[in-house]
Amino acid sequence: MEAADPPQSDPLGESLERVGRSPMLTIAAGALSIVIAVLVLVPANTAVVIAWLFAVQMVVTGVLQLVAAFAGDAGPGGRVLLGLLGALTILVGLLCLRAPLQTALVLGLLIGATWVVGGVIGIFHAINAGPGGDRGWRIASGLLFVIGGTVVLIYPGASLVTLTWLLGIVLLVTGVVLIAQGLFARRSTAPPPSPARGAPRWDPRGSAGDPR
Repeated sequence: MEAADPPQSDPLGESLERVGRSPMLTIAAGALSIVIAVLVLVPANTAVVIAWLFAVQMVVTGVLQLVAAFAGDAGPGGRVLLGLLGALTILVGLLCLRAPLQTALVLGLLIGATWVVGGVIGIFHAINAGPGGDRGWRIASGLLFVIGGTVVLIYPGASLVTLTWLLGIVLLVTGVVLIAQGLFARRSTAPPPSPARGAPRWDPRGSAGDPR
């Protein structure tokens, strides 16, 4: 009886899973949020400029979410949710580039709805992933997006200046939280330091000399 052939590995899938597990993915998302927040808070921005900035932020974030969906600790349900969230984020980012939608009202509704959905999915994913060193940071990040998106949806008719400051502050705070989450996860997953070479080893027999 012939033995069954071992399952062949998928190099692309394994590479995406390693990237999805990497804390650097979270750090990169946080750094991007901070950069976009600083650019958004620059005075004299127009609705078109803000739309382009958020389009870039959402498209890149959506791609990172799709990559994170391949992480092994996400579970089947978490992978599906992250994949759907990544596709939705990319779609909203592309919609922000359309000229008829580049108004304060429409941008607020699009970004607010995306943040609320993304925050809820992020909280569910953090809880579903089980206890971990960065679980609290992931829940905090999701809560920030839910709160920020809810505030934007409550005041959809806010002026462009008010919308700019609100979105910029939420992105700035969320970016700091994401970087802290990534650094904490990186520190908790780092291998323990190896003992220095030449260090004396403990002898269970004590320091007694030769019994002769």
